[in-house]
Amino acid sequence: MPLTPPPRQRARTVVRLCGELTSSRAPHIRRRLLRAFARAPSVMEVDLGKVTYLAPAASALLLAAAAAARRSGTRFVITRASARSVRVLRELGMQRLMDEPLVPDR
Repeated sequence: MPLTPPPRQRARTVVRLCGELTSSRAPHIRRRLLRAFARAPSVMEVDLGKVTYLAPAASALLLAAAAAARRSGTRFVITRASARSVRVLRELGMQRLMDEPLVPDR
């Protein structure tokens, strides 16, 4: 099932993720992202402030969500990411899909 957002209905939706985002949690993360897209926001924010580990499967979901947001005209931002998470996401090419700079939380 692809991540495809419906027409916009809401200004901003925030998805707060926490803990270890491992491959076993990927289905849960996917459901959270799909629910956020169902709200059809103009801006979709993913808050990684409480994430302690970002596995490749979770990173790939964030990349897919950013690509889907771009296709639909939804602004996609990641906030409060650790330096390690930012490094992983940059290596995957996330910055080119972002609407704001991908910088680590200070």
